[in-house]
Amino acid sequence: MSSAIYSLLEILSMMICLSYLYGKRFKLDFPTVIVISLDVILMQAILYFGLPRMVSALIYPIIMIYCGFEYGFKIKEIIVNNILYMIILAGLQYVFILLYLIISKVEYMNPMGFVIVNAIILLVFVMVLRKCHLEKISLYLQKEERLLIISIFLCIAIMLYCMFRMKRDNGMYMITYAFLVASGVMISLLASNLGKYKIKAAKAETELKVHQLYADSFQTLLDNIRLRQHEFDNHINSIYSQHYIYKTYDELVKVQREYCEVLEKDNRYNKLLTSGNSVLIGFLYGKFMEIEKQGINIAYQVNVQKLICGVPIYKIIEILGDLINNAVDALKAAKGQDQLFVSVIETADQIELEVRNESAFIRYEEIRSFFTKGYSKKGKNRGLGLYNVKQICEEYHLDIICENKNIDGNNWLSFMIKIVKETLATQ
Repeated sequence: MSSAIYSLLEILSMMICLSYLYGKRFKLDFPTVIVISLDVILMQAILYFGLPRMVSALIYPIIMIYCGFEYGFKIKEIIVNNILYMIILAGLQYVFILLYLIISKVEYMNPMGFVIVNAIILLVFVMVLRKCHLEKISLYLQKEERLLIISIFLCIAIMLYCMFRMKRDNGMYMITYAFLVASGVMISLLASNLGKYKIKAAKAETELKVHQLYADSFQTLLDNIRLRQHEFDNHINSIYSQHYIYKTYDELVKVQREYCEVLEKDNRYNKLLTSGNSVLIGFLYGKFMEIEKQGINIAYQVNVQKLICGVPIYKIIEILGDLINNAVDALKAAKGQDQLFVSVIETADQIELEVRNESAFIRYEEIRSFFTKGYSKKGKNRGLGLYNVKQICEEYHLDIICENKNIDGNNWLSFMIKIVKETLATQ
């Protein structure tokens, strides 16, 4: 009789603890009654019918299935809450058993002692732990990295316990060996997933920093365009009224052309706003403003949507930055060449990046050496930009096309990279 009461009190504590971890009020509904009954029946069968004690472990998968039906089949939540209730219950049992032994001045627990301990634990759950917001602990531990770390420590604890049992029993039973091997395998898998998660988290953090970095440049561009929009009517009136000042048609056309060229130059970056990616806009705007100060003329063609592909946006920015810097360095080193062209075009199937600059014709043997680490004609500690582009392209399986292009009778050195969306999405 005492063992049945002990089992009933223990399973009630488990059910109440689970409801707190899910942030719900405890309900003694039909599924809960079924689980409680199964636990009591299993424990009595072990005690009176000689079933192996291992059978008692069946209650744990049953409780996990119960959690799915009662609170929803969220695997991560089920795992965390089941681990937590076992830790909380085992910890309280250890503390109160120890106190009972000290107060009772006995060396071993008797059946009535187990009943008293579990009754006290049930009261603690009902009176104290319901005010402790255990669901917050559960939510905190459900973060992927923390869950992986907890699981690793749990597997380590199981391995240590198995090794302790082996030493105590002077041998290894099959079940102990199975747990030992399973824990070792799980530690390896969890450690691998933890490494992947950290890489993923580092990439996400870099993405966030890139967004924050170029948000100011994007806002500056927007502010400048809005400011010029207020002046739009004045410009229209000025152009319209010029026919009152200039008497001949040729003079009027000349002045209006010059005036429009100035307006076009002042608003040369307005077309960047046709891009759907604020990070790219911010980066290119800041880069173009910086390059213009060095006396280089820039032409561009940007037509993108969200730049969603297998290459992170910060890597695309990194590629463009290195290619643009390389082109600018080449123009600064050359005489009489100051034209730079940047193109980012997105279609349904691919994203095409191109950076080209005016250049003397370069032999293909020399072009091949551009991507060698440390190769540069610009001095020491250079030649890393194109090497970095090559490393990124190898990481994401991209091809670099570098070639001389004859455009309007002038030679241009072009670097082009095509990112095929479908191919990368499947990798």
